[in-house]
Amino acid sequence: MSFLETDQGRKLFELYLKKFKGKSSQKVYRSEITQFFDFYRGDLAGIHDKAFIQYRNHLGQNVKAATMKRKFSILNQFFKFLETGIKGFRSPIGQTYGDMKTFQAADYLDSDAFRRQMGGWIDTLVCDSTKKTYAGHVRLFFKWAGKEPKDLAHDDFVRYRDHLLIENRRKPSTVWNKFVAVNGFLKYLAGKSRKFKNPMVFRAMSLVPPKKDKGYYTVMTLKEAQKLLRQPDQRTLIGKRDHAVLRMMLTYGLRVNEVCKLRFQDLERERVKGQQKLWVRDRKGHIGRRADTDIILSGKALEAFDGWVNACGIRFEPDTPLFVGFIWDVSAGGLEINYSRLRDKKPLTVKTIENMVGKYVAAAGIDNGDRVISPHALRHTALTLLAKEGIELIDLKFIAGHQDVSTTMIYLHSVQSYNDHVGLHSPINI
Repeated sequence: MSFLETDQGRKLFELYLKKFKGKSSQKVYRSEITQFFDFYRGDLAGIHDKAFIQYRNHLGQNVKAATMKRKFSILNQFFKFLETGIKGFRSPIGQTYGDMKTFQAADYLDSDAFRRQMGGWIDTLVCDSTKKTYAGHVRLFFKWAGKEPKDLAHDDFVRYRDHLLIENRRKPSTVWNKFVAVNGFLKYLAGKSRKFKNPMVFRAMSLVPPKKDKGYYTVMTLKEAQKLLRQPDQRTLIGKRDHAVLRMMLTYGLRVNEVCKLRFQDLERERVKGQQKLWVRDRKGHIGRRADTDIILSGKALEAFDGWVNACGIRFEPDTPLFVGFIWDVSAGGLEINYSRLRDKKPLTVKTIENMVGKYVAAAGIDNGDRVISPHALRHTALTLLAKEGIELIDLKFIAGHQDVSTTMIYLHSVQSYNDHVGLHSPINI
């Protein structure tokens, strides 16, 4: 039973409300005070400051700072009134100027709401290093801002940008990455709550993006791709895994993080005409608009995949990663599956695939020249080879997992060469 439900509480509450002449004022005060006592059901004599801190945290993300201040001001006035009506009672909110600030302002970074929201957002990221870096960027921003997401305005982001660029002399590319992290977190919050709208207009920040790595748009020739595929030693278990990974990237143009995220539950059990469907989940793009794409494993890609799955000896559960890491086993004197990570359902890391590609490119003796052959170069190679084979633009967009067809056009541009370009096919030019 709350204090307001007791005979004494009801009488004092109604007496207090009579101080306000207008019905609208009475309604506001009645609502705010009742709301608190619906939350705090304990005895009035046992109420203490922790109850108000818990109430503040309970309100948390649902009210703005100004609203929180008004709520506690109303409560403070009521408890001051109770001091006159209950002998020996003292308001637990405080007696001196500034005491209420303790209850009116919560540290967002220390709140349960932040920990819950951060945990949910981090789970949407794939790379462990990205999770750690982005979480750090978000924490530093909110520590600097001293506000909760709902209280942020465009001017806060402008001042933070200038603080980083001018006062801290951060590189433009560093500032870009920090804002990408903060914007990603805010977009996640907006996707989880209709009441919250992302206050950051990213394009209006005039940020300078970092340059793409040299291997971002590298395209290997068909012979180079085939030579790369011959490098893994398929007599070994790790060689079978690596061959399957390279095959899938060079055949279907999967992004490196998409390969890492593949789980056993993404694989359809039934095969049709000797082929098997695999779903690539939550592909790159705007949160809430990321499509799931199905690819159909067939031919040499399916043979390589079967070679790994049938030999690895893993008892796959729905959330088991399709590709797992290896670790050096001292007693066995060789590489073994990292069963510690496997038990925790931890997938292959992006760094592992980056090292894998680098190792086999070197082993193949592929002349890099000024090129950097990164995992993304394998994706670019796969999609360019498909474009050269005449795959329709709409199909290429689908397999690439692009949201905008203009992005897919990059691969059509890459198709042109001195041996085959539109000028050679124009009837007017012949």
